[in-house]
Amino acid sequence: MPTLAETQLKELSAWIVASSQDEKSPLGNDFIRHDDYAQLVTVALDDPAPDLSAAIALGCLPLLTTHEAPAATFAAIEGQANLDERAAHVVWLSGAAIHDPLRGFPACHVVRVTEGQSLRQAAVAAGIDPDADRLIVGIPENCF
Repeated sequence: MPTLAETQLKELSAWIVASSQDEKSPLGNDFIRHDDYAQLVTVALDDPAPDLSAAIALGCLPLLTTHEAPAATFAAIEGQANLDERAAHVVWLSGAAIHDPLRGFPACHVVRVTEGQSLRQAAVAAGIDPDADRLIVGIPENCF
């Protein structure tokens, strides 16, 4: 039986895929391309966050997680909102999901991670128990 964190990671992965789909233009003749809304990056709970400044400069939104995720393939982003807007949207959605679980976004903990900080340190600084069974997602501070 999967843990709550594993279930939330699956929900988050599905939400990212759904948010990255191309769509038809208003007239229906063309498709509007949407690259990855975000990409999951696996990190150890106590290791410092990796330097993702090159990926962030391309417009990628790395979401740090301690759970195993496919390797991120960072490339320039087209068809998505600005990076800071996407980062703020993920933070807002995670908070809103606590009160409205039908949004399709998991009620996980989202924390800002500064350079050289571990997910554990970021969680503790935010008043979150890093050892609780709830998905913790870290967003590098320079995404905002």
